[in-house]
Amino acid sequence: MKRIVYALYRRREKILILLVGLFFGMIVGIFLAPAKNGVTIGSYNGNNNDNRKREEEEEEFNQDLAMEMGELR
Repeated sequence: MKRIVYALYRRREKILILLVGLFFGMIVGIFLAPAKNGVTIGSYNGNNNDNRKREEEEEEFNQDLAMEMGELR
């Protein structure tokens, strides 16, 4: 059996067949991988630096404060 395999394929062809199989397996693995929510780059550790939210909270606080000050007068 070894003589048949050695006679049919040269060393370069064997390496090429192995590389093709490896790359084909990688491509199939990428498409069959269970990506549930996509790929995310980040940590989501709770440190949200969202300035719009902070500005909205400050504006709401200022409106509440102005309303309370108006009620006190």
